[in-house]
Amino acid sequence: MLSDTAARTAAELLLKARGDHRRLERLPPECTPQTVDDGMAIQNALAELWGLEVAGWKVGAASRAAMEMLRTDEPFPGRVFAPYLLRSPATVAAAALHKCAVECEFAFRLGRALPPRNADYGMDDIRDAVTDAYPAIELVNDYWVDGLALGAAHFVADNGSNGALVLGDPIGAWRERDLAAAAVTLTVDGEDAATGSGANVLGHPLNTLVWLANDLSRRGIGLDEGAVVTTGSMTGITPCRPGATAVGEFGPAGTVQVTFEE
Repeated sequence: MLSDTAARTAAELLLKARGDHRRLERLPPECTPQTVDDGMAIQNALAELWGLEVAGWKVGAASRAAMEMLRTDEPFPGRVFAPYLLRSPATVAAAALHKCAVECEFAFRLGRALPPRNADYGMDDIRDAVTDAYPAIELVNDYWVDGLALGAAHFVADNGSNGALVLGDPIGAWRERDLAAAAVTLTVDGEDAATGSGANVLGHPLNTLVWLANDLSRRGIGLDEGAVVTTGSMTGITPCRPGATAVGEFGPAGTVQVTFEE
C-alpha cells in the first residue's frame, strides 16, 4: 500500500499535469500505484488537493468488455466534480480535453445519504435512496500518454478518467421501467456509432450502484444526499472529432447530447 506521502506526491504530479494540460508517461517508482487501493489513495489525495466540490461518482469498468480491456476483475470508482456535471444539451471545448470520447450510461440521484457502515447495502436500500434516474453521457479523459499500458490502478489514480458527465432530463416513472432491457443508441453527427443496453453493466445499472455504495463504504467513504452516480458504459468508448455532436438515444427514457466545440 502506498504511504500517505507517496499518494500525495502522485496527486500533486497529476494535479500539475491538469494545470499544464499535459499528459504523463508514468509516475516515479516510489509513488506508482500497483493496486486499485493504491489508485484510490492517490485519487483521495487528488480530491483533497484540488478542493473542488464533489457532485457525485462514476463507476468504471462495469462491463465485462471494459474489465478485459483494463485487465481487472472488478469495477472502480471515480469522482464527478461539480464544475464537470453538465446538463444536456452541453457544449464542451475540445481543446480542454486530451481526447474527445463518450460513453452512454444511466445515472441516478440520491435522495438520502448512504454513509459508511458495517453491513452491506442491498438492492432495497439503493432503490429506496434513489429519487431520479437520467440518460447520461460520460466524457472520458485522462492524463496518461498510454494509460492502457499502465493498467487500471493508474486510471483510478487519475480520478477514474472522468472528463465530465452530461445529464439528460429525469426519466419519468423510472421505477416502472426495465432498465436492464433498456436499449441505447449512440450517434455521432447523425451516424450510428454504438449500441448497448442496461444489462451490459453488471446485469443492471442499479447493481452497479449497489457495488459502488459497498466499495466506498469499506473505504470509509459515504455517498451524500443529492449525489449523482453514473453507473458504467453500456456502449463502450466512442471517440469523436472536435466539432462533433454525440447523442445518446435511450428510446422512451429520453436523449442526452454533447457537442465538442472546436
